[in-house]
Formats: sequence, structure tokens, C-alpha cells
Amino acid sequence: MSYTDFVWFILSEEDKRTPTAIEYWFRCMDVDGDGVLSMYELEYFYEEQQQRMEGIGIECLPFEDCLCQMLDMIKPANRDCITLGDLKRCKMTHVFFDTFFNLEKYLDHEQRDPFASQRDEYTSDWDRFAAQEYELLISEEND
Repeated sequence: MSYTDFVWFILSEEDKRTPTAIEYWFRCMDVDGDGVLSMYELEYFYEEQQQRMEGIGIECLPFEDCLCQMLDMIKPANRDCITLGDLKRCKMTHVFFDTFFNLEKYLDHEQRDPFASQRDEYTSDWDRFAAQEYELLISEEND
């Protein structure tokens, strides 16, 4: 992975709400490159998350239940597949992608206070990430 690729990855990982990040993660999930996310592709990525959860002793939501939640959240035009346009219209796309790619963030979404985002001082997930990393850097320099 080149430095440029890494920068795009970290930007897309830390703030999945941006159009560029949505396009990035959509391309990652569109395994067959047909321009839509099929239920097969969603199940493929969710199985990996299930294995991770089982590995740390967390009870997993069955795929069918997760799929129902994701379809209700995304509200795709066609319930047989999800398009890039469906994801760009949804305000919760970051939760969708975290469900399939980032177990730590997925679990955070599952346990988060639904009103916490209203009290959040940061304007974006990237701002939050940058502030946390800056605080970590400062604390390491002080030690």
C-alpha cells in the first residue's frame, strides 16, 4: 500500500460519512463489481464479523436479523440489493459500513447513548479522530 493509498484509507476509515469514503467502502464490498451490493456480499462480510464476535465471546445477531436492520436503515429502492445511490442518500451509512468492517466501531454504535451525538463537540468523525490522536501524541511527549 502506498502512502497515498494509506491516506485515503485512513480518511475513509475514520469518517465514513463523506461521499469519498462511501464510494471507497462501497467498492470494497462490491466483490463482483456489478455496481450493487447483493445479500450474498453482505453475508460474506458479516460472517467475518460474526467470527470475530464469537472469538471474543460476544453473542452474535443472526445475519437475517442484521440484514433486516440494515435494509430498514438504508431504505434501498430495491430491497434485493443496495446501490451506491442508496448509501449516499442515507444519513446512517457510517453505521452500515462499521457493521461489516469495523467490529470495535460496530459495538460502539450498538452500546452508544442515542443522544450522545447531540452533545458531541466535534463536527465530524475525522475531527474526533484527529483530536484523540493529538491528545495521545501530547500525552506521550509528556511521559
